[in-house]
Amino acid sequence: MMAKVNLAKKSVEKGKVRAVKVGDEEVAVYHTESDEWFATSDICTHEHCNLSYEGGKLSGHEIECDCHGSKFDIRTGAVTLPPAVEPLKTFKVSAEGEDIVVED
Repeated sequence: MMAKVNLAKKSVEKGKVRAVKVGDEEVAVYHTESDEWFATSDICTHEHCNLSYEGGKLSGHEIECDCHGSKFDIRTGAVTLPPAVEPLKTFKVSAEGEDIVVED
């Protein structure tokens, strides 16, 4: 069964990251400065740190892990800077009125 969660757009400021649960998964929801929305696993594939920790380090379409500096493209989950080598899982994001819907 597909899991999903609704999140109020106003609950995530531009340039910030927020953690939510989608089913059993920890998910990071990103609101870019250019008003785009993306979602990936909130767990870094290198040492399993939370990417949303203290609001995350989001720059453009790139999130940096606070633990060891790995960087990922939030649009695709691809690693853009090691030490991580495995990509992040991505999630479908859509807008419904004043909400963002994140689906597995």
